[in-house]
Amino acid sequence: MDTPQPTILVVDDTEDNLDLLEFALKRKPVRMLRASSGKECLQIAAQNRPDVILLDIQMPEMDGFETLKHLRASKKTADIPVIFLTAQRKDASSIEQGLSLGADEYLTKPIDIDELLVRTRSLVRLKKMETELERTKADFMAMLIHDMRSPIGGISSILELLEEPLIKGSSIQDVHRELLISAEDATRRLLNLINDMLDLSKFEAGKMNLIREPVYIGEIANRIMKQMQPQFKQKRIHIDVSLEEGSPSISVDAQKIAQVYANILSNALKFTPAEGTVHISVVSSKDAAGANEFIQTSISNNGHGISSNELPTLFERYKQGIASEIVQAKGTGLGLAICKLIVEAHGGVISADSEPGKITTFRFSLPVITPAES
Repeated sequence: MDTPQPTILVVDDTEDNLDLLEFALKRKPVRMLRASSGKECLQIAAQNRPDVILLDIQMPEMDGFETLKHLRASKKTADIPVIFLTAQRKDASSIEQGLSLGADEYLTKPIDIDELLVRTRSLVRLKKMETELERTKADFMAMLIHDMRSPIGGISSILELLEEPLIKGSSIQDVHRELLISAEDATRRLLNLINDMLDLSKFEAGKMNLIREPVYIGEIANRIMKQMQPQFKQKRIHIDVSLEEGSPSISVDAQKIAQVYANILSNALKFTPAEGTVHISVVSSKDAAGANEFIQTSISNNGHGISSNELPTLFERYKQGIASEIVQAKGTGLGLAICKLIVEAHGGVISADSEPGKITTFRFSLPVITPAES
């Protein structure tokens, strides 16, 4: 089977340079796209997903360095290999700056076509190997975690059966009772970790299918709050709820969105002190242009808070903040990472801000999408 020709997006503000390179590549096993500015590069790269971008540094308005920053900041273009062009081989500062911003290779002008093709093929081959490695790793993790879940679930069931004499009032030594409770708690936490890891691996492998249905987000919020009400009541935490009337139903995977609510509210439960308050708000809103409608949920609490240096990495996997140590809260460190993946899979955004010791607020917005659009 023939290997598809790699696509190179060439970015240069001089049309003559683009014409000459296009002519030189005309008979080569490569497809060339062209952009004459940094802004045009960002647009074409996002739409066409080229295999490699050949990026000139010297451009007006948005130079190559600034363009490279935008490419690496966008989810659609972050992993596209970039070869940047520098005018002089001895321009060490430009080479260093480009590589530090995420460029993969560099070439000097005038361009050697054969060298360009060699480096392009090398980057395409490397990218393919990285993709296959990530897929293999994700498949292995999913298989491993799935196989672990079954025996752990069996142990959990056995522990529940062993607790039946306690429920029926049969005598049992206190030490045995404590051991059973401790074993069940450890098993439950391990099972939660395995379920979180399985969800995470499925999302990252692109194998988590969303079962969308039209729902009113406020109903999901109410259901999760009722389920968790006894835990908040036990800790004497007041819950203040504000649900906008008449907001539209939206097409989402209700089970996954319920998981987002449960994870964020579990965090609020952990970090809100006794007699504290958790406020939940669900409202509809529109973007600045008024063209797109969203349903936004805000969940705030007056707990310990999150320091400013922790906020940028808050939604990364296995992150446990300083507040977790203060309140000695046990968790998997995956809950917020999964929330982010679920919200983004629905085309939404999630964020958090905090004034330590005063208020912490998590917000996530979901686009109003009809069943036909989804």
